[in-house]
Amino acid sequence: MAVQTTGSQAVLPLVTLQSLMDALSITDGNATSDLTDILLQASQAVTSYIGRPLLIADREERIRIRPGDVQLSLRMAVWPVTGVTAVLKDGNPLPIPADGWDYDVTCGILYPSEAQLWGPGRYILQYRAGWVAPGQTDDDGNAIPSTVPADVRSAVLTTARALYYAQSRDPLLKSESEQGVGSTSWATPDVSSGGLPSDAAALLNRYLPGGFS
Repeated sequence: MAVQTTGSQAVLPLVTLQSLMDALSITDGNATSDLTDILLQASQAVTSYIGRPLLIADREERIRIRPGDVQLSLRMAVWPVTGVTAVLKDGNPLPIPADGWDYDVTCGILYPSEAQLWGPGRYILQYRAGWVAPGQTDDDGNAIPSTVPADVRSAVLTTARALYYAQSRDPLLKSESEQGVGSTSWATPDVSSGGLPSDAAALLNRYLPGGFS
């Protein structure tokens, strides 16, 4: 089975700027520009680690089932899924089941109607999926409540704090000590987690492929 997904999404941080300022105990409004950049970097790092687009958007996915193969279900590459617009096979729209398309919101699995199997062919799935980021609005400009899970927000803030404090220290310094004062050591991000702090990566593991969250 071959899969190709398309769809545009906004480039937005996964938590609010105020949340980061509160986490850093910063009240100086002049620092917002740098903090916004850091927040975007942290959000992008989290997105890269999870390995799929996270923000809500309309998406189109092409799935090919080769001759001789069948599938119990079709897996959408982005979730949570908020709606399936259309399913086409070999360019022809499939009829919408009486009860609507049967899919798992949390992991993007689309089931065939009437307990059938997905047979060989070229499928196009048109659907809407992803989390709503803080500050996103609907088509009428009305604010939409954010749906980014709390543990994902925590991972972004943890990563953003690490990026913020890394600005003011020697990146090659692993430890230092001063007699009568104390000692300090810097945590080294694990390259296997894409440079995320280990505690941030631990919060995200259930969102990796196979976690279905």
